[in-house]
Amino acid sequence: MGQKHTNKRFSHNGERTMENDVLSPKVTKLTRDDVEIKVHYVDSLGKDISESTTIKGHYLDKLDIPWKEIPGYILSSVTNFQQTFIPNSDGIYLVYSNQLSAPVIVYHRNTSGKLIADPQYLEGELNRKFDSQPLEEANHFLVSSPKDASGQFTDKVQEQEYVYNVLPIRDYRTDKNLYIKTTNNVDVFSEPISKVPLDKTLPYGTTWKVFRAVQETYNNTIWYNLGGNTWIPSTESITTQIIKQPSSRQEMLNSPLAETANNISYTYSVIDSMNINRSVKVLYYSDQFITAWKTPYGDMDNQRYRGNQEVFVKQLVQLDNYSVWAQLDDGYYIESKYLNL
Repeated sequence: MGQKHTNKRFSHNGERTMENDVLSPKVTKLTRDDVEIKVHYVDSLGKDISESTTIKGHYLDKLDIPWKEIPGYILSSVTNFQQTFIPNSDGIYLVYSNQLSAPVIVYHRNTSGKLIADPQYLEGELNRKFDSQPLEEANHFLVSSPKDASGQFTDKVQEQEYVYNVLPIRDYRTDKNLYIKTTNNVDVFSEPISKVPLDKTLPYGTTWKVFRAVQETYNNTIWYNLGGNTWIPSTESITTQIIKQPSSRQEMLNSPLAETANNISYTYSVIDSMNINRSVKVLYYSDQFITAWKTPYGDMDNQRYRGNQEVFVKQLVQLDNYSVWAQLDDGYYIESKYLNL
């Protein structure tokens, strides 16, 4: 006797059926993102430096960690690293350390290759974007720019260059009675736009006549010529003033030696004087000259004294601005700071 077979049909809420133990074409597979992993972005102290991310996936599926590039930081380690979706209530921690970037140096030159402004140093966080710009006041002279003026800060120094077709300085008109006064010990230079100061500085509280001036084309810096190859920029600690001498009084000074100490200056008063009567040397560069004055802050003369030259000082006089002047045996005056008294 044979066993009677009957057809079996299995139903799971209509999701699939089986006839004669063969899956029907209606079978569908359910895919569920049933594992959630939270990814944290923290610094070495565990402080959040970027918003955390939650990723979802099917159990044991491959897990791709969402790495982030965070300006100012570099990835240093990973805590709770995993490559598949398995339950992890703690989450994954991407730990970043603070990282300084190198600067971007921007040069502004004329067509001769000479700098027309101080280099600009752009600074920012690592991987942060930067944009360099030409000088606004010289933009219409621009003839060459960097191939790409934008980029990202990295751990290496980057350089960019802008080139302009224009002269770096122009003449600047000044009053014939213009003087500068130092408010600190200040540097002087052998030529305008020079970056290397001369060895000796101008002392605090001294006053100097201006013979001519030039202005940098790309900014408001004015260079004052104090005689010969001595220049001082307006960016130094100085003030300018107009010192006018009454011409009628000056005409009376035919012989400064014949005048008393009380009559040598019409702008400042003499507060002290002292006889010296000895030879001293001029403390200045041997290839440069000191200007002679008929009277302190009065008329300047074509007479010059070379550095290291020996001169004879008759007396010293101090004015109420605390400047000290030496009266020489030839009747001229120079400031005592230039003498090895």
